[in-house]
Formats: sequence, structure tokens, C-alpha cells
Amino acid sequence: MPGRDAGDLRRIRWYVDYVLDLIGIELDENRDLVAQVRDKLEETVEEARRGEVVIPEESIYIGRGREVSFDAEDVLRFLKEAQPGQLEVFRRELLRELRRRRKLSEEVGRIERVVREYAKSLGVYIPFSILEYDRFRLWGDRYHFIFKAEIGAHKYLDEFEGTFDELIEFFKRAVRKESREIYNLVNKAMSERSSWTGKVDGLSKLLSELESHVIEEAILTVTGPKLARPSTWRGLDDGVVMAMDMGLEKAGDWEAIKWDMTRIGPSEVVYGANPYLWPEFYRWFVESARLSNVLSIILRSFRREIDDLTGLPVKELRGYVVNMSEGKIMYRQLTARELFEAHTTDPATGERVEPEPAVIYCGPGNDRIYSVRGT
Repeated sequence: MPGRDAGDLRRIRWYVDYVLDLIGIELDENRDLVAQVRDKLEETVEEARRGEVVIPEESIYIGRGREVSFDAEDVLRFLKEAQPGQLEVFRRELLRELRRRRKLSEEVGRIERVVREYAKSLGVYIPFSILEYDRFRLWGDRYHFIFKAEIGAHKYLDEFEGTFDELIEFFKRAVRKESREIYNLVNKAMSERSSWTGKVDGLSKLLSELESHVIEEAILTVTGPKLARPSTWRGLDDGVVMAMDMGLEKAGDWEAIKWDMTRIGPSEVVYGANPYLWPEFYRWFVESARLSNVLSIILRSFRREIDDLTGLPVKELRGYVVNMSEGKIMYRQLTARELFEAHTTDPATGERVEPEPAVIYCGPGNDRIYSVRGT
């Protein structure tokens, strides 16, 4: 049955691609790959039934106006009902694609390291990240590359033919091209900071406190009853912003917006993943403080140490309550115990929940609580 076998192989490869897109490449080759996939899919399906996640559906056009659609439940059903021969094919294709994607991931890591080092040599911080990446061999060491990258203030969706080293040179040229605009945006952001800290008493002190804890990167979550909206959201309904995961969250009468913080120099920190937002943050923050009167701030700053249990950078958490009265900003930092209690108590039930691993809850000065899962 060669036709049926070819159809099974095609379907299995679709399933493999879908699974790895959904659960990632963190699978252990020394353990049964199929069993690991089955366990992860069961966990995902259960989370979807509880309303915690939305399972994506895959649709593939197969010609003549026909398409095949499936989701995690369909793949899980296949893994439970498939014949031993089909499972062996799935295992083989999964291992092949897993290793291919890991190789691509290694190449992305190398490109980012080399290009970011080059960007530093230009004397200005230039954002550079590869979001999607694939390649197909043409001949010899030449490939057809397909990629999506964030370079400076823009996203690039492009193709390139050449060697791996030629691709790196292509990215270097793009970084160099973006450098002037980024330089201007940094200067504009620092000018806006100077202007707003001069107009709003207490703002400089708060920003200096937050920025003193940023080694390289941090995430600032600002919560209040009414927050201003960044200009890049202008014209977008809040529901659209939330559905697109752009940083807005709502809970009851409170709103929260997250801002990336990046250290770009010894005394310079910029706010926002989008460089066009760097100059805007200060106006946004002051306007949000005026609208809400009281803001809650959580600062998640990442240390260079890697946690042995999770393999992720250790995080420091700090909490602040910010008030704005008569044009003046004042703040109080939560103690480590207050912060720990807030993050380990279910707000709906009051029951204790386990703390995140690899987190240090920080209060003023040397006030610390170190979290270890299960303690």
C-alpha cells in the first residue's frame, strides 16, 4: 500500500512539526520521546479544559480546495491509537526534526552572539534578535535562508542565499544601517527623561531606585485602576491588545502593563521592547500616575547566575507602592516578607501556593527571602 504509506508519513510529519511548535525542543533523547510528547500533550489538553491556555489548530492546504485541520487532541488520540509501526515512524521523524531544530537553534545563538558583539563595537545599543529561522541547502556550503528578525527599530521578514558567514555579514550591514536611528532614539529618550524628571518632583528618585537593580534586563509591571495607553496601541481595542499579548492585562477594576527594561550603558536604561517607545515611557508613566493616583509596581530583574533546577536566570523581585499627590511622586518599597506573602497566597481562596523557583524576594537594603520550590 505505497499510497497509504506515503499519506501516513506525510500526516506524521505534520504532527511532528505541530508538536515541536507547541512544546518546544526541550525533550530528553535518553528517554522515550513518544512518551514525553504524550505526557506534555495531555498536560496541555488538561490546561485547555481548565481555560488556562488556548490550543492552536493547524490547517494544511492539500490541493484542489481541500485542507486538513487538527489540534493537540487529534495528535494525542493518534499517539494512543496508532499501531506499533506508526509509532516507530513518529519516533524516527520526531528525532530527526528535533535534532534539525536544535542545530538551527545553535546557529541562531551563534549569529546573535557575533552580531551583538559587532553592534557593541559601534558604540550604541542596537536590539538584535532572530525570531524565526530556517534554511535549505542549495549546493556545497550555500543555503537558502528564511528568517524573521528584530533589528534596531524594525522587523525584517526576508530571505537570503549564500553561506552561513555571508548571512552574518548581511546582518552586520543591517545593524550598521539601523545604528543612526537607534542613536537618535536613545538621545531622544534621555532628553525626555531629563525633561520629565525636571517637571515632576520625585520621579528621578523612583527611576534611579528601579534602574539601580537592572544588571542587563528586567521587566517592569505597572498596575493601577486606570493606565494610559502607549502610542503604538492607538486605535486598538483593549481586547485586541490583550489577544495579541502586547503587554496589557486586566483583573477586576485593575489594569497592568509590562515594560521591558534594558541597560544600554553605565547610567542609561531604556524602557520598552519597541525602540520607538523608549522616549515615550516617561510621559506614559506620569500620565498613568495622574490617572490612577496610586500605582503598584513589580520589578523583575534578571541576574547573571543560572539556576541549577530550572536552567533559567535567577530573578530578583521587588515591589513598590507609588502615590502621586499635588504633582509629586512618592513611593514605598515592600518588605521581602510582604512581597513573599503577596506572591505565595491565592487571592481568590487565601490558600498558600508554592513560590516560583530561582526567585529572590527583595525588600529595602539587604532584606531578602530566597525561594526554593517545596519549602
